[in-house]
Amino acid sequence: MKHTLFAVFAGMLVLGILTAGQVSAHAELDRSNPEAESSVKGSPAQVEIWFTEEIAEGSTIEVVDASGKAVTTAQAKLDLFDPDRKHLTVELMPNLPEGSYTVNWTSISAEDGDTESDSFTFTITGNGTPVASPVASPAASPVATGTPPATKVSGSLQTSEQPRAQNANIDERALAIALMTGVAAALLIYGFWRLVRPRRHPFDRNPH
Repeated sequence: MKHTLFAVFAGMLVLGILTAGQVSAHAELDRSNPEAESSVKGSPAQVEIWFTEEIAEGSTIEVVDASGKAVTTAQAKLDLFDPDRKHLTVELMPNLPEGSYTVNWTSISAEDGDTESDSFTFTITGNGTPVASPVASPAASPVATGTPPATKVSGSLQTSEQPRAQNANIDERALAIALMTGVAAALLIYGFWRLVRPRRHPFDRNPH
């Protein structure tokens, strides 16, 4: 009975590790421009979203006005100049009127193809100069056919440095948790083997 309970506990632990790995493979919203629930002055030229992990082609952004009418001019594009492949953009119609706009997005994880969907809103409050992106990115132009340049505009590095540092900290914590879980599982398996392995009696040895 004791051995059976130990085996069940070890199996549940391994299943929990596998399930945690599957749940984490989703590209969630990291940040956006315009920011979620923010107010901007003037009509933005595009909507940009950065995700928490690499996304695949087919990820989408749809922007609609208060009546549900789409205000995008093309399909969303994956920024091929982003080495992390986490940046997705979509072009908006020019001179959008004041009001609330809803951004509906769907991400496809490049790791295992899992999808994640959500939405947020932003509000246009005036007819000023169109809002420019805080990150210099060629993603708004047609998809480039050459190799992305190795260098970046200094402004891009400054605006993306902090989110990347946060992602690095998250990755380090996830790695530490995985290592600790692996060690615990190994100790449990070893202890189980010690309990169930056949034991030889000293008098069972063949005399020489």
